[in-house]
Amino acid sequence: MSSRFPFKTAVLLCLLVMILGWGVLRSTIRTSGETELSKHDTRQVEARKPVIVDQLPVDWEQPVEIVTFHNRPRFPLSMQKGDDYLLIVNNLQWDPGKAEKIRLSIVRDPAQQTASGCYFQNAPMFYEKQSDQVRPVGAAPLSSETNRETETQTDKPAPEDSRSFYLFVTDGDLSDKKQYTRVTGKLIKHSPRVAVYLDEQQQPTELAAGLIDEVINLLEERVLDHLAQHCGSLTDVDDNGRFTVLLSPWLGKLQGGKTSINGFVRPSDFREKVAAPFSNHCDMLYLNSALKPGQELFDLLSHEVTHAVVSSIRIRQEQYLGHMLLDEEDWLNEGIAHIMEPGFTNRDYRISEFYRQPEAYPLIVPDYYRARLWRNHGCRGAVNLFLNWCNELDPRQRFTWEFTHHPLTGVDKMEDLTEVPFAELFRQWSLSLASQALQSRFAYAGLSEHTYHLYCGRFLLGGPALRSWDLSGDDQYTLKISSTASAFIHLRADQKQDVPTTIRVRGFPGMQLTLVRIPRSEPQTSLSAELVTTSDPEQKARNSVEIRLRCHHQAQSEVALIGVEYVGPGLSRSDRRPRHFNTEDLPETLPSTTASQIQISRQETISTESDDVSEFRLGVPLATLKRDNTSQSLLVKAVVRTQAGQQLVVQTEIDLPASSGSRLAEVETAPRQ
Repeated sequence: MSSRFPFKTAVLLCLLVMILGWGVLRSTIRTSGETELSKHDTRQVEARKPVIVDQLPVDWEQPVEIVTFHNRPRFPLSMQKGDDYLLIVNNLQWDPGKAEKIRLSIVRDPAQQTASGCYFQNAPMFYEKQSDQVRPVGAAPLSSETNRETETQTDKPAPEDSRSFYLFVTDGDLSDKKQYTRVTGKLIKHSPRVAVYLDEQQQPTELAAGLIDEVINLLEERVLDHLAQHCGSLTDVDDNGRFTVLLSPWLGKLQGGKTSINGFVRPSDFREKVAAPFSNHCDMLYLNSALKPGQELFDLLSHEVTHAVVSSIRIRQEQYLGHMLLDEEDWLNEGIAHIMEPGFTNRDYRISEFYRQPEAYPLIVPDYYRARLWRNHGCRGAVNLFLNWCNELDPRQRFTWEFTHHPLTGVDKMEDLTEVPFAELFRQWSLSLASQALQSRFAYAGLSEHTYHLYCGRFLLGGPALRSWDLSGDDQYTLKISSTASAFIHLRADQKQDVPTTIRVRGFPGMQLTLVRIPRSEPQTSLSAELVTTSDPEQKARNSVEIRLRCHHQAQSEVALIGVEYVGPGLSRSDRRPRHFNTEDLPETLPSTTASQIQISRQETISTESDDVSEFRLGVPLATLKRDNTSQSLLVKAVVRTQAGQQLVVQTEIDLPASSGSRLAEVETAPRQ
């Protein structure tokens, strides 16, 4: 027996070493430096879940996590009279070019009215307050760490009268030298910390009045010091003591004339070892020479100089660490730049687009250009809201400083900064978005204790759109969800009786499910729209369409405001043209004259046993629509003021015809709420 014991012990020890080694290997599969994705690589944010736990009672007054063991679970859902649920579906797969479908169905078989492949538990909550999601950053001063330039004009030599710069102007390969053009800039004005050059193909008299002075004053007096205080200082790459600004008309005709942008910063310009034309070896900013003074310029400078600060800090970290760091991933680089903007001119329409269709826009996009999501408004709105939420979680108000100085990037950075696994961080952010939708949409007890902001810049907001599934009428529901995106599905049923329901899910790898119960004591507010057919030759001659709006709202409440905006892929802020109409000022009929803008009239309000129905008419001109955007639609929002003083926001979207000559079917569109 003594001779066998050492042998058995050795075998057990070997097995133990193998198990431990496998665990270590699994834990190191994703290293901190791994941020690039191949074209065919699909990754998934790790969700750290226990495999087996005891079933514990859950508090339905709090969010409930559905912990799944596979992609096809089913779960019972007791829908008591007057209750609805919000099902939040997160796609934790990590591939910006991929989307997944979730298929939900009602289980009719009495033998399957039990949970399978999942269990319920309350989702942990770690944020303390409801965020308005769009408030500008307001961190405490970091005077001890601010690296402000204190030299005077006489301490530095005058900048060069002329400099050459390379610009990528085509729609070709970024690594092809032939896709770059050489621009000569002439010095037109400088200050102690700024030098402004103008593309030689233009004259200063062609610029907007006061533009050059405004650029210098904003940078000197507001932008540079604010960013140095909250994010960090710029690196003087070319050692000339000034931050360089190049104004050029090329920015109005990039990608072979297909794209116009207001400004940009190129991270490679801050790298001295990158050869020309891929780097200008200069701390600089490119601006469109068509810009004008105003809030948009202030927001733009704050945004773009933040990019310059991020690149500067990473270059200094490389010198300190002795090895090269990856550039900040695009989604985080754009996100931190957005939250440093003092106003909303560069983000209000992007937030509105994200709220319109949250399931369509991925959050994690390491390279926007290669993912074909460059300047995608919905993606930019998503990361603006996400990073602003993370910023507000930090009670020390040092998030922006620690973010820009953190050497990692991507998911690894966010997990290290927040000390929360990204899967859980993503769930909590989704819950904070859901709370906005619930506050703006439903009137139930206790709601008046919370407040939210109706407007972001020029746009009326109501939180992310809810997709509605009527369990009483539809046995199945299908929705496509992009990677690292969230869908908010409103589960509703017959409100006159209890409805015991079991739901079967056909999901996908990386699916994350969370339930929020919505107790309601008032009739639901809703908005619908339909195109109105007409044989009126005058309306056809006006090249316009008429839309009928119907808003259902609780008795003794009123529709106080109607907001409309054009929506569609790639529409700019000016193209969306948001308009708001106070209903008390509306006429009773639409004007008969030709109009270049949307017009609206107030029709009758009908009281029923359960609610009131207010009707409106919209006249929408088609001549001014962008014909290159075939999928353009109109997003309509209604603000309902309840008797208790709550302001609810409901919305619907309707596709617009390609031309006034198209035959308009009098069929009500399904409300996209």
